[in-house]
Amino acid sequence: MHAQCSCHQTLIVPFENRTSKALEWASMMHFPVTKPLHCPDNCGVNLNWHIHLDYRSRWTARITLFNWDDTPFDDWFIAIQIKKAHAGFENVYSFNGTKLPEMNNTIFLQGLPGLNYLMGEVNGTSPQDPRVPGKQQTMISFSKKKTPRINIPKGDGFPTKVLFNGEECVLPTQFPTATGHRSHISLLPLFFLS
Repeated sequence: MHAQCSCHQTLIVPFENRTSKALEWASMMHFPVTKPLHCPDNCGVNLNWHIHLDYRSRWTARITLFNWDDTPFDDWFIAIQIKKAHAGFENVYSFNGTKLPEMNNTIFLQGLPGLNYLMGEVNGTSPQDPRVPGKQQTMISFSKKKTPRINIPKGDGFPTKVLFNGEECVLPTQFPTATGHRSHISLLPLFFLS
């Protein structure tokens, strides 16, 4: 595994602090450091993909968008290619979601009317508070009826390609795995290339 912003301390840390945290994590875990680092400090938006539940007949993921930049995104969209799970897509609950089978197993997401504005980072409520990113979140559900051999703990539930507003996101080279005793599998931080 390479040094990435995949340690839990860096998932919601402002980008200007991520490089030092990722390097510290790589040193602690004895992972090699890639160049360029997968979590660049110049990257303003990240998308976290969290496998929430994995049952025999269905599974869900939570998608969280964080905007660490000062600039908001109006009418944002996400295109998610998820090859092994695409056929089982059922619903997205806080965004509009459309399955595009003719487009390489892609699911297209965007904010609901009136809610498609991703705020930029703002100051905390008091001067000593850290800055707070703009954030939007949704749950996405999948059935296993059309994908009976899908193996969520082995990574089949993670995207194979992600675009935010037409820009391709950087995906980790390794996926988090289940610990065996939890229903939550893990987070996959995805980073927007600026």
